[in-house]
Amino acid sequence: MTLGLSMIVKNESEVLSRVLDGIKDVVDEIVIVDTGSTDNTVEIARRYTDKVYSFDWINDFSAARNFALSKLTTDYWIWLDADDVIPQNTAVAIKRLMNKKALTADIVMLPYVAAVDDNGKPTFSYYRERIIRNTPRYFWQGAVHEAVELIGNVITLNKSIVHAKPTDRINGTRNLDIYEGLIASGRALSPRERYYYARELFYNGRTADAARELSQFIEGDGGFAANKADACLMLCDCFCVLNDKQAAMQAALYRFAFTPPDGEGCCKLGALFFERGDYKSAAKWYDVALHCKPDMTSGAFVQADYYGIIPLVWLTVCYDRLGETKKAYGYHRRAKKLRPTDKSIIANDAYFSAKGFSNL
Repeated sequence: MTLGLSMIVKNESEVLSRVLDGIKDVVDEIVIVDTGSTDNTVEIARRYTDKVYSFDWINDFSAARNFALSKLTTDYWIWLDADDVIPQNTAVAIKRLMNKKALTADIVMLPYVAAVDDNGKPTFSYYRERIIRNTPRYFWQGAVHEAVELIGNVITLNKSIVHAKPTDRINGTRNLDIYEGLIASGRALSPRERYYYARELFYNGRTADAARELSQFIEGDGGFAANKADACLMLCDCFCVLNDKQAAMQAALYRFAFTPPDGEGCCKLGALFFERGDYKSAAKWYDVALHCKPDMTSGAFVQADYYGIIPLVWLTVCYDRLGETKKAYGYHRRAKKLRPTDKSIIANDAYFSAKGFSNL
C-alpha cells in the first residue's frame, strides 16, 4: 500500500526540515501546501518534493488541508504539522504497517504527545486519526481544530508522534477570531465546534463567556463523551475563577456522568476539598486518582501526571496536615522516585529532613 504525506505550512523554516527528514523515507509521495509564507519555507519544501502548492488563506484550516488532499495520488495519506517530530521507532512501525498487502484499516489512530517531562516521558497525550484511506469518504471538517470523521474500520498503532512547537511560538487569538467570524456570519456551531470555541474563550481570559458555552455544550445534544467530560473540568475551572465554589464542585462531580473515575477528575476533586480544608476527603480523592489507569484509546486528553506525581505529592501534603507524618513521608518517597529533581520534591525533602526523617 502506498502512503502520501499531506501538509499545510506557513513560515515554518525553523522546523520544516526536521519533520520532513523524519518522514521522507516512510512515504511514497509528499504534498505540501503553503498558505502565505514570508520566509524560505517554500524553498525548503521544494528540496523534498516537487508537489508544493500555494493556497490563499481563508481562515479555514479544513479548506487548506482538503486542497492538499486533492493533490495526493496514494492509497493512504498521513498528515503532519511542521512542528511535529517522528521518532525512529514510529517511522519503522508505520513503514511496516504500510508494507502489509492486505491492510484493511480505513483509519489508523496514533498517540499524539503534546508535552513531555524533563526525561522525555509523555505528560500530555491523546490519540488522533493519523493514517487515512485516500477516498472521498474521508476529508477534513471544521474551520479550526479540524478533524476527520471516525467511520469505517478504525485501528490503533501504539507508536507516538510528538508535537514539538518552538517555545517562542504563540497562536494569540487566531483560533478565537476564526470561531467568532463564523458566528458573525450567521453560522451555527456544531457541538464539537462549540466545545473548542469555549476552550478558546477560556484560554483568552473570557471566563464568563466560556462558562456559558461549556454549559450549553455539556447539556446539549451531540458531542463526544470524552469532550463533555473534559468540558466539565474546564467549567469547574471557570467557576473557580468566578469564585462560585459550589458550582465548581458540581461541575467536577458531573464529569463522572460521562467517564469512569479517572486521574484528572479525581485530582480536581481532591484540590477542591483541600481548598475547603477537608484534608481527609481530599486524600481519599487523590488516592482514587493514584489507583486509576489512563484510558489512552478513549480519545480524551490524557495528562499522565494526574496518575502519578500529582496525587503522590498531594497525598504527602494531606497526610502531613492530618498529622500522619510517617504516612506522608511514605508518599513523598514514592513521589521522589518518579521525579527526584522536581522543585516540590526537593522542598519536601528539606521539610522532612528538618523533622528528623532521613533522605533517600
